[in-house]
Amino acid sequence: MSRPLWQLLLLTRSADKPVELNCAECFALLEFDAELLKNGVPLEEIRSAASHHLSLCQACQTDFDEWMKRFSVHTQLPASPAPGV
Repeated sequence: MSRPLWQLLLLTRSADKPVELNCAECFALLEFDAELLKNGVPLEEIRSAASHHLSLCQACQTDFDEWMKRFSVHTQLPASPAPGV
């Protein structure tokens, strides 16, 4: 069972060591962090709990790598519409 996002944010903020997450909790935090990334927060500042889970779970790491590829493509799109649109 997954904990609500607000609980995860509190746990990971106050934890001295990585918090154990399941896959759904890891991606809930990563989705939250994606909003931070869109607002200029460096990728290196992803919370350690999500990074720890990714280091332990190959399935999530693979999903995350694909997610970051899609994110990179979307953040590199031109800001103005194409000519003739």
